[in-house]
Amino acid sequence: MLMEVYYENYAKRCNDAYWEEPISIPYGVYDRNPKHRKAFYRFLKSEGFKCVDWNDTYPLILVNMEFKRFGLIYRPVAHKCVDSRRYTIQEFLDEVYNVKKDS
Repeated sequence: MLMEVYYENYAKRCNDAYWEEPISIPYGVYDRNPKHRKAFYRFLKSEGFKCVDWNDTYPLILVNMEFKRFGLIYRPVAHKCVDSRRYTIQEFLDEVYNVKKDS
């Protein structure tokens, strides 16, 4: 999931051959409030998503709907997939999560 943006971190924490997975672009969910991010973390876990990495220093959470994985990256990333698919938590829930879930 995170190979497109931050594969070094993913490789350290997962045992799968991440380079053999099909490319699936994650959504960027941005929120500066650590309490909101923690609540979103708990929500995703309750929905069956696997957390591949987490920290409390940068407010961008990458969420992969196809693989049901998410992670909070360690530093700012400039990448077209994140820039074109950036949402607030509420936007993500309304425009992406609920739409994909109901499909």
